[in-house]
Amino acid sequence: MPNRLRVPLFGALVILPLLISSCYPFQGDITQILTPAAPPTADATAEPAEPEMVTLVATVAVNALRVRQAPNEETPIIAGLLKDDVINVVGRTEDGSWLKVEVPDVGTIGWIWAEDVTLNGDPSALLVPEDAQMAAEHEDAMAEEADEEQSDDGKMAEEEKTEDQTSAFADLEPSVLVYAQEVIKGQVTVAEAAVPVEGWVVIHADDAGSFGPIIGQAPLEPGLTTDLAVDIDVDAATETLYAMLHTDGGVFDVFEFPGTDMPVLRDGAPISSAFTVTIGEMSTSDEEADAEEAVPVTTPTDEPLLQVGEVTRHLAIVTTRALRVRSKPETIAEVLAGVAVGEAYPVAGFSSDEHWVAIFFPNIEDPVWIAASLVELRDIELRVQMGRATIETGRGGRLRLRGGPTLEAPIVGYAQDGESYDTLGYSEDGQWALLIGTGAEGATWASITFLLFE
Repeated sequence: MPNRLRVPLFGALVILPLLISSCYPFQGDITQILTPAAPPTADATAEPAEPEMVTLVATVAVNALRVRQAPNEETPIIAGLLKDDVINVVGRTEDGSWLKVEVPDVGTIGWIWAEDVTLNGDPSALLVPEDAQMAAEHEDAMAEEADEEQSDDGKMAEEEKTEDQTSAFADLEPSVLVYAQEVIKGQVTVAEAAVPVEGWVVIHADDAGSFGPIIGQAPLEPGLTTDLAVDIDVDAATETLYAMLHTDGGVFDVFEFPGTDMPVLRDGAPISSAFTVTIGEMSTSDEEADAEEAVPVTTPTDEPLLQVGEVTRHLAIVTTRALRVRSKPETIAEVLAGVAVGEAYPVAGFSSDEHWVAIFFPNIEDPVWIAASLVELRDIELRVQMGRATIETGRGGRLRLRGGPTLEAPIVGYAQDGESYDTLGYSEDGQWALLIGTGAEGATWASITFLLFE
């Protein structure tokens, strides 16, 4: 029986393809129908998958770093970064000499010189954008900027007017001139400032003979501007100030630094004018003086004030930006100096009604007075000893500043090697010094191991 079934079965297998071919005409070898299809092979011409985007973190290692529109020193500066700024790196050039970065707070993408930052990973893992992509990004940025400036006919007309003005002052040499003066109602006066295009005059405080923090700025129109009043932070003012020219390269009439509004350079140096100022009774604005004027006139305490060399139990932390140091505990007394918010001073005593606090102040031998309502008292044991010290790490690095005289205290800031600060006293064990003028809020302590005293 099994042998008989083999013939009909074989016949069926032969007839079945013939029936199929009769219904669907087929040209070629019939074995192609019976042979299983081979799995598809990869198309050699298929587009390869895009490489995965890698992002690294970089820390700025130089004092000032310019971010450019493209990886070329001839392209415009679009932002600025400061030392220790942390940024994301999203690309690089083929040779790795330039890095593509995201600029924090400004919301833009640009290129920086790779040697000016420290990366947290292997730069070879970063993507290398193609030349066409770089060009497209540049064109998109230019088109976007043009769209913003020409959003309506009114703006276009204004731009044409600005261009006419710019062409009129194209040959104007940038310059700034300021004379010695007294600060009046929170303002200084710039005698002359000349710029060929819109810009800024920026007032810097002094930092050991160089440009320090910015304490005020005012916009400049193209051409020559005279007798320009600039509002400044009087409490942060130093005896010597600097008026510096900056560009207005980003959002018009909005000061963006660090950012697009970088200093105007001549021969690689900022164009600036140094001048001295006097802080007097009329230096602060009316609004800034209101808080202090409410303090009643009083008399000093009958108890003797502490003297240099003795131990104080309190620090006075300034809580307002408008606080004047006076020779006596009364609002009509002579103003000797101004103090900045967050600074800490050793307490020498209090007035009889506790409306005034006597403090030790740098370069003034006897205790001076400030309004008690504008400070916060902190308990501390500090031996008062005023002087000046230079940071000396021995490695050209920076020194951690702490909020207390111990390694367990929080880090409140940093001081760079070679910087000098006034000292107001020492901790009970003599291992820590209280510094003033560091820019950090609250008490600022530094280990005396890294200080060189004058």
